[in-house]
Amino acid sequence: MATIRFNEKKGYYEVRYDAGFDGNGNRIQKYKGGFKKEKDAKLFAAKLTIDISQGTHIEPNKMFLFEYLNNWLEEKRETISPTSYCGYEVNIRCHINPYIGGIKLSDLRAAHIRGLYSKLQKAREAKVDGKKRSFKPLSGTSIRYVHRVLSKALEDAYREETIPKNPAKLVTPPSRTKFEAGFLTTKQIRELLDKFREDDLFMPVFLSVVLGARRGEVLGLHWTDVDMENKLIHIRHNLIIDDGTPVLRKKTKTDSSNRVIVVTDRLIKTLKDHKLKQKEMKLQHGELYHKSDYVCTWPDGKPFNPSYLSDLFRARLKRFGLPVVRFHDLRHSNAALMIAQNVPLKGASDRLGHSTIQITNDLYGHTERSVQEQIAMKIDQAIWGS
Repeated sequence: MATIRFNEKKGYYEVRYDAGFDGNGNRIQKYKGGFKKEKDAKLFAAKLTIDISQGTHIEPNKMFLFEYLNNWLEEKRETISPTSYCGYEVNIRCHINPYIGGIKLSDLRAAHIRGLYSKLQKAREAKVDGKKRSFKPLSGTSIRYVHRVLSKALEDAYREETIPKNPAKLVTPPSRTKFEAGFLTTKQIRELLDKFREDDLFMPVFLSVVLGARRGEVLGLHWTDVDMENKLIHIRHNLIIDDGTPVLRKKTKTDSSNRVIVVTDRLIKTLKDHKLKQKEMKLQHGELYHKSDYVCTWPDGKPFNPSYLSDLFRARLKRFGLPVVRFHDLRHSNAALMIAQNVPLKGASDRLGHSTIQITNDLYGHTERSVQEQIAMKIDQAIWGS
């Protein structure tokens, strides 16, 4: 029998249930909390009742870490974004379960977690999904992400009184690896756009360079987001991958990512030409054309798969003899251009959709060599004259 109540002090729903009897014949009562919505608590209670009646329910004190993490991840699926879910799933399946998943949840200690992080910093082999796989050493930043996922899961277990404390809180993960953003010079950007001019990837490449928008923002852009009369681009969608399929999210990465970008006549003309080309492709493909409002599509109207676009972009760069950078580095290149042109940091931050100026400064606080040379000359002239 399971009962549900709302814990006003903690602000969430709890499920209390009978978990059998102890050695003296006394009823054992357990509870699980942390449900923000009553319907989620009811779903858990219904599944629990079935599992107990069928004898498939495992008590937390007998549960292995991998069982707990897999159950926890499934419960989180409806409350986190598909992108976050994918990241959590990979970290649990590839970087946690193969090494410490076989430890009972109740026996997990800080030493086990420290040992895990030590392993992840080295090249290693692990059995994942029944197959042996090789992994490169993880960066400090990646291990901190593993730590964040593991700590969140164990914190939920602690709040539900499944474990007496969260052992991950006693562990300090490796320092964050300083990120060096890749970028193209002004000359390389001109060459890039020239090479891609007649390519199917031109529009997403062009928009990423000129707008400094993220890949998902560019691919999620609709024609209704383009105000040609006032020369404005509204960034308010995000095309992501969910279980291998492109899915449009009707919200951006963060609140600050939802923004309006002022553009030039050149960009508006390029968009008008592209829209005309889309209409020609629609007539050419007839009933086989995939109707949508996406700005960036294949010739048959299908939207781009974000991951596939990145792979194709890299292949195209090699074929065109251009510097091989990530698709996301086009955004970095846009930021570097703004800084090189002495654009105020606040304006650049707003245009890029960063929540703070500090993020912009930390990521893009570099300039092209030519700008650095100009600065050096100005200092030289200030001290010694021309």
